[in-house]
Amino acid sequence: MTHFRPFEVEALRLLCTATLGDVVMDAVCSNSEFVSYTYSGVGYFLTVRHHLLPKARVVLSQPIVVGEVGDVTGSYLAFVQDNEVMLEYAATTDVPENFRDLPVRVELQGGAT
Repeated sequence: MTHFRPFEVEALRLLCTATLGDVVMDAVCSNSEFVSYTYSGVGYFLTVRHHLLPKARVVLSQPIVVGEVGDVTGSYLAFVQDNEVMLEYAATTDVPENFRDLPVRVELQGGAT
């Protein structure tokens, strides 16, 4: 079962595939265990667990992945540790609580995906 919206899968793949590989990302995106979701007002944190994720801490911030809908633009980061990945979305403006239900466009900063 996936806990990610299609645009979050796209963001995760852009951030993580070069480091974690296609096999791990396929497994994480399609069959992970939900850990937590926190809405911060200017973004959110979504954490899942999968046994194929590494235990060692890895912060994945390159390439710069942007998510945009309407007037809201922010960026994604991924934090991997202890068989979990936390996908963070952060903007400089208020992010609506229903952001994940909107048609978010994901792209690399300065260009298309």
